[in-house]
Parts: sequence; C-alpha cells; structure tokens
Amino acid sequence: MSQLIQKTHTRDSIRSFLYGILEAGWQTFAFVVAIRYFNSDVNFKASIAAAGPIGFLLTPLSLYFFAHQKFSASFACALVYFSTALFLFGSISVNSITVFGACIIISQIINVQKGPVLLQIYTTNYPPENRGHYMKLPHILSAISAVVFGFIGGKILDHNIENYTLLFLLMGIIALITSRISFKIPSQKLTREHVGNPWQSISLIWKDKLFGSMLGAWMLLGIGNLICLPIRYEYLANPTYGINADNTQIGIIMIAVPAVAKILSTTIWANLFDQLKLITTRNINNAFFALSIILFFISNNILLITIASACYGIALGGGKIFWNLWVTKITSQEKVSSYMSVHMALTGLRGSIAPFIGYWILIQTSPQMVAYLGTFLIVVSIILFELKKNHPRLLDAHTSKENAH
Repeated sequence: MSQLIQKTHTRDSIRSFLYGILEAGWQTFAFVVAIRYFNSDVNFKASIAAAGPIGFLLTPLSLYFFAHQKFSASFACALVYFSTALFLFGSISVNSITVFGACIIISQIINVQKGPVLLQIYTTNYPPENRGHYMKLPHILSAISAVVFGFIGGKILDHNIENYTLLFLLMGIIALITSRISFKIPSQKLTREHVGNPWQSISLIWKDKLFGSMLGAWMLLGIGNLICLPIRYEYLANPTYGINADNTQIGIIMIAVPAVAKILSTTIWANLFDQLKLITTRNINNAFFALSIILFFISNNILLITIASACYGIALGGGKIFWNLWVTKITSQEKVSSYMSVHMALTGLRGSIAPFIGYWILIQTSPQMVAYLGTFLIVVSIILFELKKNHPRLLDAHTSKENAH
C-alpha cells in the first residue's frame, strides 16, 4: 500500500468513526427531541427529515464555490465540518423550538456539502479496482460509533429528556475534531476546468443518457425509502400506533441494530461492488430495502420490527458504498465530482419532498399504506435498473475491473 493510500485510508477511517456519532444524533435523537421534548408538529418533524436532502440540492453550487476559490478537497471538507459545529452549538444556545430546529436543519444542510469533495479524494487517491475495499473500514467504524452513541444517548434521554443539550454539545465538539482530521487528508485542489459551472453539471442529466436513466431509477428507489424513514420513528414513538417504545428501545432499534447489521455486511457488499456488475449488486441491495420496509410495518411485534431494522442495516451496508461510488463506474476521474454533485442534488430533491409526502399519506391513511407505496416504488426501480444491466459502458467498466484484478 502506497503512503498516499495509507494516509488517506487512516485519516478517512478516523473521520468516519467520528461522523457516525453525528449521523446517529441527526437521524434519531433530533426526532426524539422534536417529538417528546418540544411536542412539535408534523411540518417541523418533516423539515428535520428533509434537511440533509435540501443540502444535497445545493451541492452543485457549493462544489462550484470550492473550485472557484481553488480550495483543496480536504480544506473544503474541513470547512464544512467546522461550520457544522457552529450550528450544532447554536442548537442548544437557547431553549427554543425555533432555534433548535433552525440550527439542526442548517447544520445538516451544511454537512452534506462534503460529499462531492470526499468522492474526489477517493477517486484521486484510491485505485479504481479497489475503491470498494478501501471503503469497508470507514463504514464499519461509523456504524460502531453509531451503535455506542445510540445506546448511550438513549439512556441519557430516558434519564432526563432535558439532557438532550449534552448530546448536541458533544456532537458540536465531535464536528470540530472531525474538521481537524479532514484537513489532514491528502488531496488536490478543485478546479473549475474539472467541475464546470452548476448548469454544466446539471445538463449531464440529459446529455449523458445512461446517467440520466439511472438517476431516474435511483429517484424512485430513494423516494420509496425516504417516505418511510421518518414514519418509522413516528410508528415507534407515537402512542397512537400502539407501540410507544421508550427512548432506549428506539435507539437500539433505529441505531444499534442497523449499525451492527451494517458492520457485519459491509465487507461482503464492498467485495461485491469490486467484483460483480453494478446493476446486479444494486438490485440485490434494493431487495433488502424493500424487505425491511414490509417487515417493519406489517405488525407491532418488537421482534419482527427488530428483524426489519437488521434488514435495513444490511441494505445500508451496501447502499452507502454504492451511493458514494457508483458514478466512478460510468465517468472519468476528472468529472466524477460533477457527476456526484448532480446525483446528490437529485437525492436532495427527493429527500426534500419525500418526508412531507410520507407524513401526508400517514395523516390520510396509516403507516402500512406508506410502507406499501414505498415498497412498490422500490420494486419499480429494480425493474428500471435491470433494463440497463447490459449497457455497453457498464459492461466495459466491469471488464476493465476484471482485467485490473
């Protein structure tokens, strides 16, 4: 292993371990606090769920800004984490639902801007035939930290819900440390020649037919998942649906169990990404997402819900890798950040509207109806992905990888 790869892998692994704490806090404890401390309305909860995706919409603009300023990818990443920390501290500065919500939402919007620049680091520093391999340890470490924080955080909130300020103070400190670690990752400067302007990046959707069609299938997959995700918390925490799980149970079911399943499955998924065709692995992964949704909502049996969360964790073990790296199989190293910014922007589009759609359906019908629609959309996406399975560019990418091995 070269020194460049070693430095990148070591520092990105530390960054990922720390990020697991932040991710667990945003995805679970922000909802718990909104539901059980602030007793917030549906729109507020949906806005928290949509915050990260809204940030994705802005990635073509932030990427252009970083390139215009000629920031290195690692400096841009460090700046994102530093700004994130400021808003996490701001979320607990005043005991106000408005301040808490605004700062939590903005911190997530800012944090996701790191996506394209991290991918630029991976494509520059890691060899194409082993990128999945080098993503294994970082993803496993992020899952481990999420498990630990999910359990400890749940216990702290069960003891006294007002202790949420301690959790978000810790998250702010972690974001500052992560900023410092990110700055030390080897990287190159971002340039406008490679990035282009936001419109040039967006135009790839219709100029690159393969890219555009796969984005369409990914859109249905994402909406299917995302309309159901916040409803899982509602299903567990809201007494209306008969479960009324305590905060520790929610932390275990929604953080610990998926994280353990993710840890156990990540190595397998990474190897599949490196060795099999992209569409094959994508659709196996999609099947686990669909299974997790159906099992979660068909009953209020905690054991079955826990199994569903394990299926979700297995899906995440591969989904995170595929989501981060799939564009590397259809474009050149120089253009990968532009492709990724568009992929993230559309992720943001669906993620911004999906929670509101999910809650609207919930209000009109039931959690089960949300689950049925989500599963249907994922099945349709599987069919659309299969239609592209034998596209020459995807076959060429797989052949090139086989030759590299």
